[in-house]
Amino acid sequence: MREVNLMPNVSLNFTLGLNGLYLSLAIIFGFLIALILLFRSGRGYSVHDTEAHSTNYAGVIKEGHGGMPAFLWVFFVFMLVWTIVYFIQHASEFAIIFAGAG
Repeated sequence: MREVNLMPNVSLNFTLGLNGLYLSLAIIFGFLIALILLFRSGRGYSVHDTEAHSTNYAGVIKEGHGGMPAFLWVFFVFMLVWTIVYFIQHASEFAIIFAGAG
């Protein structure tokens, strides 16, 4: 009688290596997107615009004001989504903390 192996012949090293590859590619892709957004920040905001919207402090220091770059918008949205996902995943832990000992 011949044995039937129901488990596929995939080693743990192969599985972890494949997940590691995907994680590495995701990190590299995210880093490249962040660099592109960072390098393109402020491209449409000229020196003249900065001078026009600047604040003068005692005639010594001028601080320029500009719009928020896409880099910051993307990462603020990412942090907001990450926070919401974190709170949803750990809701049971926060329920224990806020349940009170009363």
